[in-house]
Amino acid sequence: MKKQLDQRGEINAMVIPLVISIVLLFAAIGFGVWAFVSRSDYKNNSDKKAEAAAQIAVQKAETAKDNEFLEREKQPYKDYTGPVQFGNFGIKYPKTWSAYVNDTQTNTLTMLLQPDAVSANIKTTYAAKVEVLSQPYDQLLAQVDNDVKTGKATAVAYQFPKVPTVTGLRVDGQIAPDKRGAIVFMPLRDKTIKVSTETVDRINDFNNVILPNFTFSP
Repeated sequence: MKKQLDQRGEINAMVIPLVISIVLLFAAIGFGVWAFVSRSDYKNNSDKKAEAAAQIAVQKAETAKDNEFLEREKQPYKDYTGPVQFGNFGIKYPKTWSAYVNDTQTNTLTMLLQPDAVSANIKTTYAAKVEVLSQPYDQLLAQVDNDVKTGKATAVAYQFPKVPTVTGLRVDGQIAPDKRGAIVFMPLRDKTIKVSTETVDRINDFNNVILPNFTFSP
């Protein structure tokens, strides 16, 4: 009888380590499966992120090339010189743009500039516009004073790079009830020169082509 008890005790002593070993084995297998799944998920996500980043890089490179091509297409720039009575102003603009000039009036001139073709629709937002107006400089500034005070537009003193002896005013923001862009007002004796872009989409051309190359005789 004593021998049987010892056998049961020995059996119990062997079962416990065996159970622990089995539990540890399943835990190890579970951890291995979890680690494998996690690594696979990380790898898949990493591959997707790397692929997305590569696609973005390619798109940026293609966009940069397209922009570079478009900029090259704009050159050499076209030239226009206005009549003497309107300050003999000179302007350069991209060769891919078209221009319409109305200088038939005695005291005013309007030049409209637009890529491809100039539209006669009054709702058109022109890439650039040059106007020589009969109103005095101070009178025209008063018209934008309210927009500046209410924060709809900002104003700073401005000089054309090629005419640094004359100081005017540049206004950015809301330049008309339904238009946003930029305007430069410049005094011209009893008249005012007004150079503008009526769309923020052309602000780079306005800043980098139109304004740096604009001249006039004060």
